Order: sequence, then C-alpha cells, then structure tokens
Amino acid sequence: MIDADAITQMVKDQITTTVNQQVLSVLTSEEWLESIENKVIQYSQGRILAKFANASAMPEIIDAVKTGVNEMFVNGNIPGIDQYIDTAVIKTTVDTAIEQLIQASIDQFGQDPDWLARVEHMINQTVVQETITRLKAIDLNPAIKQCVDENMSAFRQQMLTQFASTGIVDQSTTNQLTVTDDAITLQNTLIAPSINIATTATVQDLIVKGTINTDNHSWQNLTNAIGQKTLDLMTEDWTAGLVQQVTEQIQQNGIEFDQVTVGGQKLIDGNSLSNTITETNIQSVGPLKKLMVSGEAHINETFTVVNRRVGVNTVEPEMALSVWDEEVSVVIGKNKAKQAYVGTNREQGIAIGVNRTPQIEIDTDGLTRIKKLQVGVHRIAHDVKVPGWSGTRGDIVFNANPADDAVFAWVCLGAFKWKPLRSVE
Repeated sequence: MIDADAITQMVKDQITTTVNQQVLSVLTSEEWLESIENKVIQYSQGRILAKFANASAMPEIIDAVKTGVNEMFVNGNIPGIDQYIDTAVIKTTVDTAIEQLIQASIDQFGQDPDWLARVEHMINQTVVQETITRLKAIDLNPAIKQCVDENMSAFRQQMLTQFASTGIVDQSTTNQLTVTDDAITLQNTLIAPSINIATTATVQDLIVKGTINTDNHSWQNLTNAIGQKTLDLMTEDWTAGLVQQVTEQIQQNGIEFDQVTVGGQKLIDGNSLSNTITETNIQSVGPLKKLMVSGEAHINETFTVVNRRVGVNTVEPEMALSVWDEEVSVVIGKNKAKQAYVGTNREQGIAIGVNRTPQIEIDTDGLTRIKKLQVGVHRIAHDVKVPGWSGTRGDIVFNANPADDAVFAWVCLGAFKWKPLRSVE
C-alpha cells in the first residue's frame, strides 16, 4: 500500500529544492540586479533633485548617492525596495511556476521506471520494517500454541469418535502396537492362522506343536546338517574310544608288528624294515655295517657329498675334494688330461711340512722354498761357513755368503771332510 504522507513529503522536498534553485538563479542574474539598481538610483535622484535643486554640490551628492546605493544593495539593506517589488505578483508568478514545475516533474517521474521501482522499493521496505517492528512487540507464541493445541485436540476427538475400519477391531485398553522406521513391535502374543515371511525370520525359541512339512529344500538342508553333525560327533567319540582301547591293549600286550602291513607288505619282516618305508625322522642309530646314499648327503654341517664331489666345511665343493679351514681352501682333483692337481684355487700360499713345521713353501707368485733337499743319496744345502756335520760323500753345501776367496761351495769327501770349491779365474 502506497503511503500518501511519504509521497507528499517527497514532493514538498523536491519543490523546495527547485524553488531555491530558481530564486538563487534570479538573484545572481546581473541583468536583474542592474535593473533594480537603475530603478533605485532614478528614484533617489528624483527625490534629491527635487529637494536640492539649487545646490552647487549636486554632482558630488549624486556620486555619493550612487556609491551609497551600491553598498546598500551589496549589503542587502535597501530601504523602500518594497515600493518597487510587488510581492503579490511575485507570489503569483512563483506559484504558477511551481505548479507547472510540479506537474512536469510528476509527469516525468511517472514515466521513469527507475523512479517507480525506487518508490516501490521504499514503500515495501517501509511496510516490512513497520510490520517487523510491530510483530516484535507482539508475543505470538501463546496464540500459535493455543491454535495448534485446539486443532490437535479437535483432531484427536474426531479420530476417537469417527475413526472406523472394516479390517481393524481395536479392543485394547493400552498400547499394544508400536510402529517405527526400523521395526514394528508387538507387546503381547501374535495369533494368526498362517504367516508368510518373504526373506528371513529370526526366532529366539521355536516351539512346534503340529506337523512340519518335510517335502522342501530347507528341511533337506536341515536334516543333512543335523545328520552330518551327529555323524561327526559319533565319529569323534568312536575314534577317541577306539584309540583309548588300542592304547590300553598295546600297553598290556604289546604290538605284533609281524601282522602290520604297509602297501600290502609286512612293516617288519624278521629283522628287516619294509622297503616301502622311504622317509623317516630317525635321530639316532647304532653302528651301520653298510650305508648307501643315492642323493645328496649332509653330515653335521661339516661333510657334504653332492654332484660326485666331496666338501669339508663347504656345501659347494670346487673339485673332487674341497677342504676349507676358515678362509683357506685346499682342493684335489683333475687339472687336465692325465694330470691331477693338489693345491688351492685362490690367491693363497701353500706349505708342506712335518711336525707342524713347513718344509716346502709356495707363495702366490709360485716361488718355492725348500729348507732341506736331498736328491738321490746326496743332500744339497746352504751355509755361511765350512759345514761341521757329518755328511755323505758327494753332498754339496753352497756358500750363502761368498767372499773374495772365490769359495762358492763345499763338497763332502766323507764324514766330516769338506773340500772347498772355487771358481776358475
């Protein structure tokens, strides 16, 4: 609804603004001010001339009057100006101009959609604010509650007095049926001539007072499950009882293994075990007269037989015999056709000796050192002086520190006799 007072006030404000602008425009006009000034001067001159017709200082008086009139006009102090301004005419003129301006403005505003939308928005905003203000001052909760209570009471009364169904007879005095989103709960016994459950039925205690239909798949599954479970229980009990009886029989009378067969053969035939026994986990045996192994053999993590090779302290023998002692390896095997090899396969020296003393040493470069050497019946040795031991005739001792006497060796002439050997100069 449009507020007439608001529109009237808005029009008055617009008129005031327009009139002020018009008057200000007229008052600031140079032509209008000059016209008023001329009329004032003419009037003043006429009065002064009539009064001072014979005065000798007329020009000075006129100039003073002009100056005074200008100052009075500038200061807005013009006495008698109302004689030259007809207020009635001005009022009539202003009223006419205002009416024309108002009519033109209203006609222009009435055709401006933006202005109409603004007016409508202001009206709606004013109405909404006024409504909200009035509603805040009013407590509607009691009224709403009273209205809802009255409607609910009438609805309950109507349901109690007018509700009827040909399929339901309600004779209960208390709540017997509860319906929720998750379930339907009955407080007491459900009596029905038949019940058809589409998917699954969960029954805590099942009591059947009549017959059960046995001509269906579910009954067959039930009987099979019961029969299998009964058989399992009977088998377990029977097996436990049988094992107990056999155990007691063995403890009392022992076992006649001559009567035990495996694969159609006796388990024990005299003092021989059936050859059908191919696997066992025997931890200890007595002395063996003969042992045949057709596959790999591993003994005490030390001795290994694999691929026609024997390894000691290794499961990967490199030749026919491979012996490891910590980081040192000695191998014995074939070097090439008709030639055997005894030594090492790695960059390791080798020593041969007696009484745990090396006598022959071969380093990694192949250099061979022999502490004592005898070829045939003759010994060959080194010394720095004439040997003092009894030798065999023909033994040779080379001088290990030859000097200028040119003795490079000694030859044994028998027993303790050594002849020096010198080079020919």
